[in-house]
Amino acid sequence: MIRKILLFCLAMGTPLSASAQQYNIHNVARLDILPGYPTSNGHMIAAHIQLKEGWKTYWRSPGGNGIPPTFNWAGSSNVAAVSFHWPEPRVFNDKSGQTIGYKDELVLPIGITPLKKGEPIAVQGEVIFGVCDDICIPVKAKFSLNVAGTDKASQAAIRNALAQKPKSAKSAGVRSVQCDITPIKDGFRVTANINTRSALPADTFTVVEFPHPDVWVEQDRTFSSGTTLTASANLYAYGDTPMVLDRSKITLTLLGGNRAIELRGCPS
Repeated sequence: MIRKILLFCLAMGTPLSASAQQYNIHNVARLDILPGYPTSNGHMIAAHIQLKEGWKTYWRSPGGNGIPPTFNWAGSSNVAAVSFHWPEPRVFNDKSGQTIGYKDELVLPIGITPLKKGEPIAVQGEVIFGVCDDICIPVKAKFSLNVAGTDKASQAAIRNALAQKPKSAKSAGVRSVQCDITPIKDGFRVTANINTRSALPADTFTVVEFPHPDVWVEQDRTFSSGTTLTASANLYAYGDTPMVLDRSKITLTLLGGNRAIELRGCPS
């Protein structure tokens, strides 16, 4: 009964501002759409999720039973594409299992590419995300914002979030990445061997991602010894869409140490 009441209340966010869409959601979460600033490709906005003490929300690959932020942009105008710039997440190990995400708050920068440069941009739609403490709850809220000019307060917050993105392979001193892919029942097993210039923390955790609508990724193990790291995951196909495993679409994110490392592609 408590879960049902919370779910109802969390879905009933009410907008409080016309300039930066805001929701106070049952004193558990608050969502702001930050107006941001113009970029060479269009405009940078952000979704700002603030959480009650002790609550967390999730990364794009949440692990366990987490619910990542999912956006529906229906109703937007002059929007050709959007791109998400995820800050480095944390790995949580608690009684609910292993999950990946953020405590206290998340500022998620979102790049907007317009259909026609120089013309007004309006974003409108709905976002669903999960919040979790002793229980995990899906939150749904609508947003609407006319995008124009520079909002200095949100510009600073967005640039700070962009500075917290994982390092690239080059900047992190990754020397080589080599992947073995073997067939298993209903899918493939990916084993990545990564060599770096300096030793990685012993507790480094690796997340393997593959963008396919009908693929479930089972993260397996990460072994780190000096400058060598080996990580594996199982990719299971379900549904009616065939899985063609394109190595260039695989993303490996190493979580641990001072800064996460994001590796794009998994060559043989």
